[in-house]
Amino acid sequence: MTAKTHPPRRPRPLRSRGRRCARVMAAAALLFTVAACGWTADGADQESSLTGTVYIGGKTDQPGFNLHSGHTDRGFEPDLAAYLGKRIGFTPRWHDVVSAKREQELVDKSSALVIGTYSITPRRDEQVDFVGPYFVTKQAFLVRADYDGIKTEKDVANKVICTVEGSTSALAALPGGATPHTESDYSTCVRKVQQGDVDAVFTDEALLYGYVEQQKNSATPVKVVPDVSFGNINRYGIALPEGRRGDCDKLRDALRRYITDEWASDVKAQLPALVAAYPGDWENRFRPEPQDVNTYSSCKE
Repeated sequence: MTAKTHPPRRPRPLRSRGRRCARVMAAAALLFTVAACGWTADGADQESSLTGTVYIGGKTDQPGFNLHSGHTDRGFEPDLAAYLGKRIGFTPRWHDVVSAKREQELVDKSSALVIGTYSITPRRDEQVDFVGPYFVTKQAFLVRADYDGIKTEKDVANKVICTVEGSTSALAALPGGATPHTESDYSTCVRKVQQGDVDAVFTDEALLYGYVEQQKNSATPVKVVPDVSFGNINRYGIALPEGRRGDCDKLRDALRRYITDEWASDVKAQLPALVAAYPGDWENRFRPEPQDVNTYSSCKE
């Protein structure tokens, strides 16, 4: 078989300096146009995301704060989102996100906001921006109403304690000998307490009172152990992708008004067990001051 021969390749013509300059100028003009339209040099959209339908990642199995039932989301956080939407001009649309995926939800831009009992911490603030707090709470223990095995901090040792992966409670230092058990959501932890599979649920006190109210007429009611707590004070914030200063400012201003205008009435309506547990003192314990929003938010005046 004879080898095929190919005609010699023609040398590629060199681009002229003028054509190269034209391409550079065109690219510069495009960059200027993109920047003028509200985009930064790295491609991040700086136009407001808080218009039209706004997708919000939430934890929709938490009674009192957000419980999805019958195609409706009810609780303190839907009330908050509705207020923010009315003030800023958007319609909230919720979908569920587990605790461990909240940062990624915003990094991937699957949601414009996350409002899901999401505590402001320095580690989280490295990945997302926060506006808040809209709630302040210590951490506490939930047990069956007929259980008296935890009365003091020392009693927590040698108990099986359920909490949620990715939460601040999962990072808290419990007494030596306590056995941590993690689930993806608190509703599962509460069921395990009722079934006797674990001794207690450990998370934010405010959140626990939602389950107290939900389960008060069940076959196995639950209670919050008084005056036993570990970990830090948690401050719930509204989370958004980093760098959206305009949206951050809008949320900060609207949240401060909400704390003054409607916070107390929404807590009374959605978290009655919390109000009943601290008559005359619940606002002092759980309500942030409007000026706290400027202190803890990523965008400050």
